[in-house]
This record gives sequence, structure tokens and C-alpha cells, in this order.
Amino acid sequence: MKTGIISIIMPVYNGEKYLAQAIASVLAQSYPHWELLVVDDGSVDGTAVIVRQFSDPRIRYHYQENRGQATALNTGLSLAQGEFVTTLDADDWYPPDSLQARIQVLTADPGCAVAYGDGSYCYESGEPFLRFTEQMPAGVTGDVYDTLITSPFYGTGATVLIRRQVLRDHDIRYDDTIVWCQDWDFYVRLAAVAPFGFTPANTIFYRMHGEGMTMAMPHGRRLESFIRTKQKILASARFQQAADDKKAAFFYDLLLQDLAGDVTAQEKTLTGLAFQQLSGGQRSRLLRLVAVDYVQQREQTAVARRLLRQAWAAAPADPKTAVVTTLAHISPTLARQVIDRWQGRRRAEQVVSPFETAVTVMPPPESSPP
Repeated sequence: MKTGIISIIMPVYNGEKYLAQAIASVLAQSYPHWELLVVDDGSVDGTAVIVRQFSDPRIRYHYQENRGQATALNTGLSLAQGEFVTTLDADDWYPPDSLQARIQVLTADPGCAVAYGDGSYCYESGEPFLRFTEQMPAGVTGDVYDTLITSPFYGTGATVLIRRQVLRDHDIRYDDTIVWCQDWDFYVRLAAVAPFGFTPANTIFYRMHGEGMTMAMPHGRRLESFIRTKQKILASARFQQAADDKKAAFFYDLLLQDLAGDVTAQEKTLTGLAFQQLSGGQRSRLLRLVAVDYVQQREQTAVARRLLRQAWAAAPADPKTAVVTTLAHISPTLARQVIDRWQGRRRAEQVVSPFETAVTVMPPPESSPP
């Protein structure tokens, strides 16, 4: 392990369009002690030619058969020689002080294992239009696990700089069965064992375009990986130590968004040990909300009534649960009218899920600068 060196892992698959700009941004860093590991994941375009145009000995090129981004990132971890490690996608780029801003956080606090910064969403043209911290929690530091399980506040893995020894000590690598948000799974496991630090500096320009993984991957495939990641979190020992309100927020997203309409998967989650360990009030609220969705949709009436009975049993003194349970059994139509009022207020209070921010925040193409 080379002291002071930052290993930058760049997984690339047919990335010739923006690759030169990404590499040039590394060469322009004010912090000079780095190595760039370009892991070519089976590209059939001019990726290799572009990399070879850069003669800097700090750039290393590795080709492998196409096996997916997570496997390419793990290859990079295996090749890394630096004391620190970060990533950079081939269609994004660093501002000049990106590495310096983050290394200063780790240098100032030897007990801090991870440093991340702010970033900017950009049009395909490269024009920034939104900072990460305008949509996500800003400056979360220390034990960040409770926040991270409901919000990927780091924005993208390229903002994160890690002491590589921590990854080795805890055998943390990317899960190659997860094809979307694999960085979130990676950093949740890292947050379970390591404290985070933050710099408000802009550390990445994140390009939004139709060919990128975030925009191009079908919703169903993203959701499948997303649910798998959440199931891993539920099964972890660290999740049991999270604050009750944070666990409830996690279950809210899982049950009301990711598993919406999937009665079997919802039932498995609701009967699981992690859910049963929530307080009676939190369990009642979540059971009621799942049931309310079915009442509104005029679907699964028997399931909705059963869940409402369970909700009332978990919190007998809760007036909202008592009202909707009674109405659902007497007059589903009246129950829907009452629920519509509640749901109208709830919709007005909702914000974009931080996990979908990268897909939803970009203004329409006609708003983009020429």
C-alpha cells in the first residue's frame, strides 16, 4: 500500500464519447499523488485507443471480458495500490480540487475513514443545473448509517474517498449480483463499520444523458436490484441497532413504494423479525398505510381489512386507525372518501425520493442550454 496515493477506479464500457474529458480531469487535479485504474469491461469501441493517448505513467489500463460494473469495480479494488480509493465514471469528471478537498478531511481527522463532498448534476452538454445538497441531506458526518439507509446523501460514489485499509479489514467489496445502486449497498456496509466526514466543496460533475446507466436501465431491473439491496439491509445485524424512526422510514419506502401491490412480498416483510421489532405505534401506522393503498385502489379488500385489524391491535388508542378500520368494514366507499382527504395532504407533503433524484431532477430537454 503506497502511502498518500489515491487509487481512482474508472470502470468503462464503450465509453469513448466522454472518456478523454474524464481522464483529463484527473490529470488536472491539484493533488498530484494518484493512480488512475481504467478497467475496460469488454468495450468494443475506441476506449482502449483513447486511454493509450495519455502517456502519464500514473494511468494504468486493464481489459477484461464484459462482466458488469460491479465486477469491474472489484477488479479495480484488487489492482489498487494506494492508501486511499475512490471512483470516477467515464462520463463524469472532477473539478480540479476534488481529490485535495477530500484528502484534507481525512488528513485533519485520522479517526475518519471516509470523506465525501458535494457534487453537481449536469446536462449532457456539461452545463450544471443542480447541486446534490439541494436535493439530499447535507453534511451528514460521523455514524451516518441511520441516514444512509433511507438516503444516498453522497450522491454518487465518485464523491467518496475511503481509507483502503478499512475495506481490507472488513472485506468490503461490490456485490456483483446488484446491477443498479450497487454503490449504495457498498456504502451502507461501509457506514456500518466506519465514520464519515464531509467537505462542502464540489467534488464531481455528474452528467445526465440517455445512454448512462441511471437513465437507460429499465425501471423493473432497477427495482429488482433495489429491493435486493434493501433485503440485505434488513438481514444485517447493524439494521437492528438503528433508531426506531429511521427503521420506520426505511420500511415506509420499502412497503409503500418498492413493494406496492405485491401482496406476497409485503406480507413477508410485515411478518419478518425486523418489522415486528418496531414499536407498536410505528407498526400500526405502516400496516394502516399499506391497507389504505388497497382500499383506495379497490383491490385486495380482504387483505386490507386484515391489515387494518392488525394495525388497530398494535395501537388500540390510535384514533386514525380506529376510524379507517371501522369504516373499511362498514362502508368502503365512505372509507375511501376519508382516505382521499388524508392522502391529498400526504401527497402535498411528499418530495422526490432521493434514490430517484438522478432520474427525476433533470429538466426536460427543451430547457437545456443549446
